[in-house]
Amino acid sequence: MHTYSDEPVLIKNSRRFSTKHWIAIILTLGLAGGTVYIPINNTIMAERAHDAKRGAHGGSIYAITAGGKPHTIELAWNQSRFAPILVPPPSPGTTLKLNSRHGTETLNWDNTLSCFGPAAKEVDAFTHYQLTLELNEGGRTLWRDTLWAYGYQEAHDH
Repeated sequence: MHTYSDEPVLIKNSRRFSTKHWIAIILTLGLAGGTVYIPINNTIMAERAHDAKRGAHGGSIYAITAGGKPHTIELAWNQSRFAPILVPPPSPGTTLKLNSRHGTETLNWDNTLSCFGPAAKEVDAFTHYQLTLELNEGGRTLWRDTLWAYGYQEAHDH
C-alpha cells in the first residue's frame, strides 16, 4: 500500500547570487573605482595647484574679508611647517585656528616672521592640504573658511 499526501511540497527557490557573491562584487567594484579615482584625483589636484594664485612665499593666496576688512591670506610654509601670512597684519592678540588632517592647532601671530605660527607639526610642502581656518580676535570669530593649501610645484611643472 502506498501512502499519498495531498499536501504540496514547497521547493525553495535558490538565490541567484549568494551573500558571498555580493561581497565579492562590491569589493571588486571598490577596488576598480579606487584604481581609477586615485590617478584622476591626482591629475585634478595638480591642475588646481598649477592654476592657484601664488604669494611671495610660494603659498596659495586667497582674498578674504575678516571683521569687515579686506585681507589676503597666503597659506605658506616656514621650512616644512604651516605658517599662514595675513596682509595687512592682524591686530595684537589675533589667533588663527588651523584644522587639517594632522589635527587642530591654534597659531599666534609672530611679528618677527610676519606670519601665524609656524605650526608645531611638520608637513610635506609638496603635498596639497585642505585646511579649515578660523581667525579669532578677543573671543570672537572674524572669519572662517575651508581652503586648499596647494603644495609647491616641482621645477618641471610650468
